[in-house]
Amino acid sequence: MPRRAPAMSRTAFTILLAAAMAVATFAGPAFAVLARFIIDELALTRAEFGWIVASFSTVGALASPAVGRLTDSIGGRKALAAIFILCGTGMLAIASGPTYLWLIAAAVLSGFGQAFGNPGTNKLISVHIPIGQRGAITGWKQSGVQAGVFLAGMLLPTGALAWGWRPTMAIAGAFSLLTVGVVGFVVPPDPPRTPGPRASRRLIWSAPIVWLTFYGFLMGAAGGAVYAYVPLYGEEGLGLSVAVAGSVAGLAGLVAFFSRVIWARHSEKRASYIRSLILIAGLSVVFTGALLAASEWGSWLLWVGALGLGASSTSWNSVGMLALMVYAGEDQAGGASGVVLFGFLAGLGLGPPAFGWSVDRFDNYGPGLWSVVAVFLIATVLALSWRRSTKRADAEPAVA
Repeated sequence: MPRRAPAMSRTAFTILLAAAMAVATFAGPAFAVLARFIIDELALTRAEFGWIVASFSTVGALASPAVGRLTDSIGGRKALAAIFILCGTGMLAIASGPTYLWLIAAAVLSGFGQAFGNPGTNKLISVHIPIGQRGAITGWKQSGVQAGVFLAGMLLPTGALAWGWRPTMAIAGAFSLLTVGVVGFVVPPDPPRTPGPRASRRLIWSAPIVWLTFYGFLMGAAGGAVYAYVPLYGEEGLGLSVAVAGSVAGLAGLVAFFSRVIWARHSEKRASYIRSLILIAGLSVVFTGALLAASEWGSWLLWVGALGLGASSTSWNSVGMLALMVYAGEDQAGGASGVVLFGFLAGLGLGPPAFGWSVDRFDNYGPGLWSVVAVFLIATVLALSWRRSTKRADAEPAVA
């Protein structure tokens, strides 16, 4: 039975988990909103820039299964500290990077930190928070990712214009490293490890985890492509300024911050996990269509599409992570998180360079956006198939 975090520390516990998720994924939105500065300074093509983003996501993907198993061994508290150390060091490396290859290496280091994000935070929730009380905390901690997107979109362009993009990233890296000192004061000690029976290892590769992994891959590929290039699409395709285009991404992150909490509570208390994932993917198709229409009908549709995607596609994580903690159980939460994260980050690694290649090849954002629509549609069909395969609603884990 998972132990509850002490009542007086529950808020601090949740805030720290959210901060960890923000730091673990911060390099992704940071690259997106600083794209113009990096591309111009280093004379990169859009495809080359896409590979920087892909390095961050791909390394996170490849490392996730091993990191998930490691998290089950070392405990959530040590994994949480690793997030702040690795990602903070990676941000400082990005800030000091003089060459393209240096930025690739810095993205790789940040990717290892990212790999600890969901396994570490999910492990802590599964150990310290009982089933039935995880929805809000999981939603808030997953919203940490969107808080990072919001801060990146709102603050990094302003800082880059005022002081330069390198000092601005250095400040973010220093904040991450300083936060390590808070972990020991907020997070309860890990309980003595009591491994389950050998057969429980199969839970990591159970059917629900495999379904979630493939669904996460599709959502990562489509969502990663959109969010990496929405600011550039606004600037180059619709004629928006750097500040306004960055604000679109930032406000989308703010919307997603709250929507993750709403989706998590909804799926735990009122609906099934699978039904929520179907709806999330279906809405993502609609709002990507709004992005496509913006080139013909006006930039206001860019806001509709970006904010709508913030309320839909990015929220799959809160529902998916909540589901896998129930399917995998406390002992395997880290390992199962690593497997699902592998699929999601593999998608994030593929999406941006493929989208960037499309823009370079066709000199137009349309083909790439149509591809995103198609991938979100496939995710919708996949979730519907999963729903049918369960045959009965009670084939899903209990949600209340």
